Amino acid sequence: MVSNRTPWQPGDIALLRHVREGVLRWAMATRVVDDRGDMAALATLPGTRYVTLGDEQGNRTRDFVNAKTPIEITWTGTYALRLVREGDRHATLLFWDEQWNFLCWYINFETPIRRTTFGFESMDLTLDMLIAPDRSRWQWKDEDEFEYGIEHGWYTRELLDELKAYGEAIAEEARAGAPPFDEPWHEWRPDPSWAPPPLPEGWHRLPG
Repeated sequence: MVSNRTPWQPGDIALLRHVREGVLRWAMATRVVDDRGDMAALATLPGTRYVTLGDEQGNRTRDFVNAKTPIEITWTGTYALRLVREGDRHATLLFWDEQWNFLCWYINFETPIRRTTFGFESMDLTLDMLIAPDRSRWQWKDEDEFEYGIEHGWYTRELLDELKAYGEAIAEEARAGAPPFDEPWHEWRPDPSWAPPPLPEGWHRLPG
């Protein structure tokens, strides 16, 4: 990743956005934990407000094909640490409950991340993978929603095959302890002074 600015510092607020065909579909402010240039770690804290697209009545929906109304939601229940690397078609997330029990490694398939002047941009690809805390087993998540996307022309069968082969390789890397699974990310804890970051002013208009 080529940065549009100097590396982010721990505690900085970086905006993470998902954009598809010029349409902003999701936005969340995150706390920067680490930034190594080709890799960044971004934290999501309970109480963080974020924006996604809902149905016509402004309700949350899993129907991403027809979701068009921006709605604001509060992130609750878990802490999350998102690891993103240059060129990857996924982000590796770690989840803890509010008592800091480590729940899982979570592979979120998405378009390769790119740096912007305000943070990072990508686009979620719906399919996910759950990997056990000890990395010994894994399972797919949201295959049915990806199939729904294929039915409505949002995705293709070829993309699903590509992502599954790609994901199986990630599962092997996890089992073998390859990066980023070789670092003690599961021991991470946020700075006690960090508050849930707000979306920056003009978050929906900021240029890439």
